Amino acid sequence: MRRFFVDPRAIDGQIARLDGDEARHLVSVLRLRAGAGVELFDATGTVYRGRVLRATPATVEVEITERHHAASSASPITLAMALIKGRKMDTLVRRATELGVARFIPLRSRYCENRGRRDRQRERWHRIMLQACKQCRRVTPMEIDPVQALSELDPAGYRHRIMAWEGEKLAGFPSELATDPGPVCLLVGPEGGFHADEVALARSHGFTPVCLGPLVLPAETAALTAIAITGHLCGWLGPARER
Repeated sequence: MRRFFVDPRAIDGQIARLDGDEARHLVSVLRLRAGAGVELFDATGTVYRGRVLRATPATVEVEITERHHAASSASPITLAMALIKGRKMDTLVRRATELGVARFIPLRSRYCENRGRRDRQRERWHRIMLQACKQCRRVTPMEIDPVQALSELDPAGYRHRIMAWEGEKLAGFPSELATDPGPVCLLVGPEGGFHADEVALARSHGFTPVCLGPLVLPAETAALTAIAITGHLCGWLGPARER
């Protein structure tokens, strides 16, 4: 069953309305018509099942027949990622969405090389994220923050603060991830790594540097590796359950 994003404000009782890109995709690309069964998801973790009542490229009306709310993770992951160049950031947004990251914070650091238009980048990342949600059947969209300086990163509210740092050669991921559930912030640097001053700043904010192994990993690979290890230790990269 095809899944589409719906703004919760566009739901009135048992009727949901799609417009814009979602309506055009449903009608013009997928060629769904009245009577077709569809699933909808919103930004609150609710999934709706229903059938199309009326469909035009401008507006689609769906009759909701059932709904349910997904459980939230006890250890949501925030990825605080220094900007990386080219389309690598786009790919990372997609993969982070697919791996269940709850929040994505793009950061400016001393050695980051991404110089694109920040407003347009965030709009594109949001579109990529929603597309990934539909494809991997994720319920709750990943929150994407505006680009901010590393010095502006607020560590408050995170039980676990982890920094993937190429200068750390011994320390692994803390075992407390498995035994002490709570929000996690993963801090990952750009292609050029972190400056010594940035490492000192992160340490002062309670971040623990960890090693990702003996090989030199590209920034995007390091980020995805850190997400996968953290998700495994936190217990939600295991038997499937809807997120």
